[in-house]
Amino acid sequence: MNFRFITIIAGIVILFLVACSPSPTENEPTITLSPCTLNANIDANCGTVTVPENYDEPNGRQLDIAIAVLPARSSIPEDDPIFLLAGGPGQAAIEIFPFVLAQLNNLNNARDIVLVDQRGTGESNPLDCLPFVEDLDLDADDEQVFGALAECRESLAAENDLTQYITDIAMRDLDSVREQLGYGQINLIGTSYGSRAAQRYMTLYPNQVRSAVLNGVTGSELVLMLQAPQDGQRALELLLARCEADSGCAEAFPDLDETIATLIGQVAGGIETEIVHPSTSETLEVEINEDLLMQLVFNIMYSADLVSILPLILTEAAESGDYSPIVGQGLLVGESAGLYQGMFYSVACTEDATLIDESAAEASNDGTFFPEMSVNLLRACEGWPTADLDPAFRDPFRSDIPTLLLSGDADPITPPTYAEELLTGLTNGRHIVIPQYGHDVLTVGCVPNVVGEFINEATAADLEDDCLAEIVPPPFFVSLTGPTP
Repeated sequence: MNFRFITIIAGIVILFLVACSPSPTENEPTITLSPCTLNANIDANCGTVTVPENYDEPNGRQLDIAIAVLPARSSIPEDDPIFLLAGGPGQAAIEIFPFVLAQLNNLNNARDIVLVDQRGTGESNPLDCLPFVEDLDLDADDEQVFGALAECRESLAAENDLTQYITDIAMRDLDSVREQLGYGQINLIGTSYGSRAAQRYMTLYPNQVRSAVLNGVTGSELVLMLQAPQDGQRALELLLARCEADSGCAEAFPDLDETIATLIGQVAGGIETEIVHPSTSETLEVEINEDLLMQLVFNIMYSADLVSILPLILTEAAESGDYSPIVGQGLLVGESAGLYQGMFYSVACTEDATLIDESAAEASNDGTFFPEMSVNLLRACEGWPTADLDPAFRDPFRSDIPTLLLSGDADPITPPTYAEELLTGLTNGRHIVIPQYGHDVLTVGCVPNVVGEFINEATAADLEDDCLAEIVPPPFFVSLTGPTP
């Protein structure tokens, strides 16, 4: 699959009617679930909820929204389940969350956990561009990449109304799932783009939400891809400062910023290199240039585990010319996202690209090492059908629902500043920042226990969070044998 394609994709009447609705009460389920086995051999109960593709045409085309429920282990469970909302946009909750459920085990003790594949992902009428791009070379040029995207768009649009896959419509699906499963109030955990989805659900259906956890927070001012180069530069500078302050890293990799500048100079004209694909083991030839190199570094900074080896592999590349570890790790992060690209663009082209003008896109990477990511988004969105948004969609978020915000301080895509801005509109909010960690800290250290306590108590006040001080990032590898002894 083409790497550059992966990096391109790395969140009104109903509002007033629902906002005034009374608090929901528990009802009998109206759908039947059957036993199923999810990824990671997780046992669950699965089924579908049927909804119209276009709610304004209730008798028109119908979609089956896939759901999986992990019943609470307690013999006397709480009435309010936990709904996990996936990121992207474009990840399928039923596909990705089973791999981390073991680390969230405590949340399933007293409450059902509900996974819903958002429309356009997983088994909910997937909008997938993979068949159109999987045979592209890793270093395919712009015309090939965007040509493949255009073919995907035309194919998807022949059968689907691509304007019907935006966040607000998906949240209407989510409430239909809640209702048909017989739940009253629910608890939300939204990660990355899922935090945007959670905020929209909380706005549209405030009486249905008992508590919310927003992890890797996308605030109303975050425009996908536009701020990414600046936020990535911030994360890189934190990495450089952390290495300099670490005696082992500083001794092994002095002047790491100069090493990065050297690498950029080395690939300025493009360098052919051979890599072994991290998931297929296929040997591939790829041309690395400055933009691709720094996009790879950006991807690697998502993960604290991978950051621990980043100074090493950057230095090795500068000294030996072997870029394969950088390409392999960056490619692995990009592919592991598991995005349904058609859904990604249906969301991003309406909710984000419409806010980006060409001059802002071209200036977005000024003063950074990173490429103009929003330029690619604008190009990909050319011709993609867009929907009309609620005029209040980008208004600052306001809520009195108990809300816990989680951030990694070194997150390259949703740094803590977005959560801090969001916190100003919360009357019962709390923001927890995990130092020196990247994107998505829900499963880091004792965070699951803090989240569990928050959901149990439904308040952000007086959380027992002393354990958070014990969380430290993985130590830097100073050689292939590992960290300093």
